[in-house]
Amino acid sequence: MEAVTTVPEIADKVILVTGATGGIGSETAKQLAQAGGRVVLSGRNREKLEALATEVGAITGESPPFFRADMTDAGQVNRLLEEVSNLTDGVLDILVNAAGVGTIKPIDTLTPQDFYSVLSANLYGAMLISQGAIRLMAPRKSGHILHVVGILGKAPMANATAYCASKYGLTGFLQALRAEVSRRLNIKVTGLYLGGVDTPFYDNPAIEMKVQRDKMLSPHDASRAILYALTQPAHLVMGELTLQPESHQL
Repeated sequence: MEAVTTVPEIADKVILVTGATGGIGSETAKQLAQAGGRVVLSGRNREKLEALATEVGAITGESPPFFRADMTDAGQVNRLLEEVSNLTDGVLDILVNAAGVGTIKPIDTLTPQDFYSVLSANLYGAMLISQGAIRLMAPRKSGHILHVVGILGKAPMANATAYCASKYGLTGFLQALRAEVSRRLNIKVTGLYLGGVDTPFYDNPAIEMKVQRDKMLSPHDASRAILYALTQPAHLVMGELTLQPESHQL
């Protein structure tokens, strides 16, 4: 078991990490557990969740709970949040949403299913999990919601029409959500805009672009940015955080 370096802003907080089995999500889950957080994991692949829970357990001495859920299925999202609520007596302090899918293709090759899949996972799913998190956070008037949006949520790129649409939509949703809940419910809302991160995202055949992965951000860089955003003093609100590798700026 590794030594846990407790971070006061994270210690003993209930933290739901969705998209936990991805490159950014898995590294973030380990970082937050290392900081003393009570991490709950969610993703679509049970085998990967089990493996990640074992890794986190090696850090903390106890494997965290995990739940398989598809963020595009309202019923599964509701069940996930019910499970979290039952597990923690209704407490959810932090939501980190790293779930999402990518499609980078010329507009004339995109299919109706491409449009539907990207918008469902990156926007609709993000809306569902945010709504559910707020319902748990609202009675205590405390909480923090952070979404890994990506730099294409504020910078357009050729061949990324569907993907940019989903991420620009998420940016608008988070801005409106922040205006609605930050003062009334004392819930912080943060959008994280990362440039290229060297993860299995780029192994997807739907990502038709040439990249220099050795010059990208690492998942560790991304997780450190998330930890930074979540550990700002209580009187500060970090609405957006942008981090890009020097060679991949948009």
